Amino acid sequence: MERSIGYYFPVLLTVVGTLMYHIAQKTMPRPVSPFFSPTVAFSIATIVCLLVLLSTTRVPFRLWHDVSWSSIGLGFAVVSIESGYLIAYRLGWKLNRTSLFSNVSVAILLIPSVPFSSENKSRFEWYWADRSASSD
Repeated sequence: MERSIGYYFPVLLTVVGTLMYHIAQKTMPRPVSPFFSPTVAFSIATIVCLLVLLSTTRVPFRLWHDVSWSSIGLGFAVVSIESGYLIAYRLGWKLNRTSLFSNVSVAILLIPSVPFSSENKSRFEWYWADRSASSD
């Protein structure tokens, strides 16, 4: 099955972003608080996200109805990731080992969730789930 470049673009975007992220974190000046640095970064990210949202969404303010606990959880997760990496680098963790250790640990911790995720369903199961939902 041949895939278009658009299929791979999001992964390329995450790779480039993660590379920039780790280099920026590793080169952060020591006097900068590990909680002020994310404040600046999130302020810039907020402005960029709002500009993209306003330029790509017809009625962006209706989106508030779709916000759930996961958005709040994501906020706490991002703060812990940002400050955790910065503190680890300041404690002397190597650039490549920190990311490797963190990502492999997360992948291992996510293994028990696989049977419960929608990614585990076969095409056959998706087909019958769609058919039963449409017959209701």
